[in-house]
Amino acid sequence: MAGWKRWSWALAGAFALHNTEEALTMRRFPSLAGRLDQAGRLDQGALNGLMTVISGLGVAAVAVGTTGRPAAWKPYLPAGMAGVILLNVALPHVPAAVVARGYAPGLVTAVGLNLPIGVAVLRSAVREGAISRHGLRRTIPVALGILACAPLAVATARAASGRDND
Repeated sequence: MAGWKRWSWALAGAFALHNTEEALTMRRFPSLAGRLDQAGRLDQGALNGLMTVISGLGVAAVAVGTTGRPAAWKPYLPAGMAGVILLNVALPHVPAAVVARGYAPGLVTAVGLNLPIGVAVLRSAVREGAISRHGLRRTIPVALGILACAPLAVATARAASGRDND
């Protein structure tokens, strides 16, 4: 298995750990938890479900991108996921930690795992010719588009949580 594929699977695992960290620590921050409860009633069960679905989508992107018949577009799935994860380190994790003057939910795995592994995925994919340098630039709008869908995922989880509590 090529190095970029191994790094992609490591990224999927790191992403799942990151989402677990967020799910376990989000409720410990009253300002965030209060907003979630009052504004949208996103309870712990809904948060866990949301993080599980998001993690599953990351694993699916890596699985499709690294297995089966080779295709020119396949390496862009894990590369796009790496782009999403790297942008997610920059927005919101690091700024949230600065504003909080300390820890923010997901910070440890975002900086300690997702950042270095995400860079390793992209570097090895370019170095091994799985994606081109020009193609690497194409992952940026894909990553931004995926991150733009995050509010929709939260809204869906809130709606599901609201139905469960009624």
